Amino acid sequence: MKTPLNYIPEPMLQFGRDRHPDIRYGIMNFGPYDLTEKRRPSSIKVSIVGTAAGIADASRWIERCRTSVPGESSSKRNLFAPFPGFSSTSPFQSECVLEGSLNSEVRTDHITALKSHKKFNDRVTAAVELFLQHVTAIAKKKPSVIVLVMPLELLALLGEEAVPGAIGDGSSVVPSSSRQRRRGKFNFHDMLKAKALNLGVPIQMVRPSTFDRSLQRKEKDDFARSRNIQDDATCAWNFFIALYYKAGGYPWRLVRNETDLKTCFIGISFYEILDQSRLNTSVAQVFDERGHGLLVQGGVVQRDAVDRQPRMDEAGAYSLLKEAMESYRSEHGSFPARVVVHKSSTFNLAETAGATKVFQEKDIFRYDLLSVSDSWIRLVRNGYYPPLRGTLWPMDERRSLLYTNGSVQLYEEYPGLWVPRSLLIYHGVCQSDRQQLATEILTLTKMNWNNSQITALEPITVRAARQVGRIVKYADTKQKDVPYWFFM
Repeated sequence: MKTPLNYIPEPMLQFGRDRHPDIRYGIMNFGPYDLTEKRRPSSIKVSIVGTAAGIADASRWIERCRTSVPGESSSKRNLFAPFPGFSSTSPFQSECVLEGSLNSEVRTDHITALKSHKKFNDRVTAAVELFLQHVTAIAKKKPSVIVLVMPLELLALLGEEAVPGAIGDGSSVVPSSSRQRRRGKFNFHDMLKAKALNLGVPIQMVRPSTFDRSLQRKEKDDFARSRNIQDDATCAWNFFIALYYKAGGYPWRLVRNETDLKTCFIGISFYEILDQSRLNTSVAQVFDERGHGLLVQGGVVQRDAVDRQPRMDEAGAYSLLKEAMESYRSEHGSFPARVVVHKSSTFNLAETAGATKVFQEKDIFRYDLLSVSDSWIRLVRNGYYPPLRGTLWPMDERRSLLYTNGSVQLYEEYPGLWVPRSLLIYHGVCQSDRQQLATEILTLTKMNWNNSQITALEPITVRAARQVGRIVKYADTKQKDVPYWFFM
């Protein structure tokens, strides 16, 4: 029997004064979600760490972005939105405080001296130690956010190393051959973030080419070669939205109607420890409807003998999700009425039993257990453009195919560079409507605070769990209840 294709309209997000499907136009027209809250960051104290040139470039650029930045000229009027500026009089109604005493200059000769370390991992470790000294000293001055400008001299030393999370990487893909070359190699970005977790100040990393496009060819690491530099306005959008969120603000949130159940979203992924001897449960990354995420780490897992997917046993699933629920209650004062779990591998019987036991103990009787993974299945659409974002194909009783990346009607364009991929959703134990679950996944792709355009493939649950897993493996101690903005 043929199953029909469905189309999910672009989900709305809640901003300060109204709803809108696009992040940039939502903020421009209605302000950030927390516009009327007293706790919002109306003033963000920014510290900059980098070489003398990097600090000067970053300072000038942040000052320049107090006023509007024109969008790229295009016949697709909604694709390249102008940046309205970041100041007390802009739609953000927030401003950056820049003071020379808050900055920390890294000497270039200290960076070039790292060449003495012949082994790549030793070089990365030494670089992290050098920059951590500066970050630690600055953190004592209690800035809102530390902006670390990656020096060209450092990027040259990192060679093939990739730096995820930098400005402009929202739609970039690192070639698989590069990922294979990096296997077993330390990552500067991830290691520094892990070592700085106990400082209590989030770090925003930025590349020199963000301020000067001509510098991209001088960024010698592997990530630079695969990176698609975005237009000036989009770079500003991505940087200042992330900055606002890391300073404690909420630029937008999921739409929640009065009749909706209070829902908690959890992403579970897995990672290898540094010596690659075994897998650990990466994290349960617990998100509320504002997009506030908390980290919960689990224990050891094994690969399934049949399909080679990482699995928890019943006790491991129970322990991980119980701790996730306790973290949610500690933050919100009560348990959620509904829980949605997204895992990168399918749920087996033991994991399902462990999860069910937790929810029954907490009197949570509405829960959905889903596997969400990249798919190589493609749909072909008549005409020039790829399938619409929001295209949903219920393949059978257990599986659905969802295009979270594709042609966007609002943009009248497909904003990506490569053939868009789809997500395969495997419905384990599900009590909610299939289309509702797909709509939530589509909406959660917009909760990535590093990307202001509608181009993300994965929901923030899965993306964050994987991202956090890459970082916590470098941490010296087990982490718990660390806000997500420390890992971005």
